[in-house]
Amino acid sequence: MKPRVAHVFPTDRVAFLMRARLMRLQEQGFAISVVCGDRGYGERLRECGLEVVPIPFAREIAPWTDVRCLLALRRELGSGRYQIAHSHNPKGTLLGPVAGRLARVEAVVHTVHGFLFNENSRGLHRLAAEGAERWCARWCDDLLFQSEEDYDYARAHRYKAPERLHLIGNGVDERRFDLALHAGAREAKRAELGLGADELVVGMVTRLVREKGCIDFFQMAARIAARWPKVRFLMVGIPEGADQSDGVDPAQLMREYNVADRCIALEHRTDMPELYAAMDILTLPSYREGIPRSLIEGGAMGLPVVASDIRGCREVVAAGETGLLFPLKDVGAFATAIERLLGAGDLRREMGAQGCRRVMAHYTEARTTERVVNCYRRCLEQGRRH
Repeated sequence: MKPRVAHVFPTDRVAFLMRARLMRLQEQGFAISVVCGDRGYGERLRECGLEVVPIPFAREIAPWTDVRCLLALRRELGSGRYQIAHSHNPKGTLLGPVAGRLARVEAVVHTVHGFLFNENSRGLHRLAAEGAERWCARWCDDLLFQSEEDYDYARAHRYKAPERLHLIGNGVDERRFDLALHAGAREAKRAELGLGADELVVGMVTRLVREKGCIDFFQMAARIAARWPKVRFLMVGIPEGADQSDGVDPAQLMREYNVADRCIALEHRTDMPELYAAMDILTLPSYREGIPRSLIEGGAMGLPVVASDIRGCREVVAAGETGLLFPLKDVGAFATAIERLLGAGDLRREMGAQGCRRVMAHYTEARTTERVVNCYRRCLEQGRRH
């Protein structure tokens, strides 16, 4: 019988973004169930061959919902169906490992998609965030890391014994994000979006929250638009629900920064390879990352990138070779980096080609899945019982 793994996500939307890995884990002989909050993506996950178990889940702190969530997780994980409970942050950091331990599954693992703090965190936020990460480590058997810097930090600060910390990285679905598979996509998608053949497109793909630098993107667009009449801006976003306090509305930001006539905002898209193909530069002015999936996907599609110089982004971007980095929250430096690439077509193409080679060498879903499978097998061979 196939070992069954419960992947605990705050929302089915997050699980849908990771569907390629979940499907590959099933190909490797594991039965995968997605235990998650309901945001309307459950049927899409089922179409991918994944079992979906909806439970009450709030992305931010909501005591009553959190108690209900913990009880529901404990009940589902304690059903006897699962050998491994695998949670994902942010909210899974607090609830998933505790529920897995209380349910006495054989192994409890957690993926750190990016520590809740980084080198720029200070004061009470830093204390609370690191406390949450150590709480998670205490309840887990093994921790998996996307970011090498997070992994090194956890080892240096003894979050767990070294053999229980695993660097898995993050990966692009190379079966889907490959320029050779999308011949003609650039022209077709630009025509669909009303983009001229001679226009340069600066894009961003992200969750629509302040933490991802969405406001910085439109501030940059306002500066560039005043000086570059042939530049357009494309925001492809995933909106958050009412329970996300730092959610943003791109349409409102376009009006606020007077760039509505130069920007296109799209939501809930599944044609991402084609949308990357329509861009000339990809940006990510984020404040906190693990390993940013959009930069990996864009790199695989041959795009040069401009990103904030933070943990995660600087792992994916080889500065000066595959893209440019700028200081965190420095919109002036952000705009300067974009202008440098706008004015240098040969540099854009060379960085895009270098980025594609770097992604395929280090950041494929096949490699990442293999590392997760090795961790699972190790856990099952040890046969740990709580």
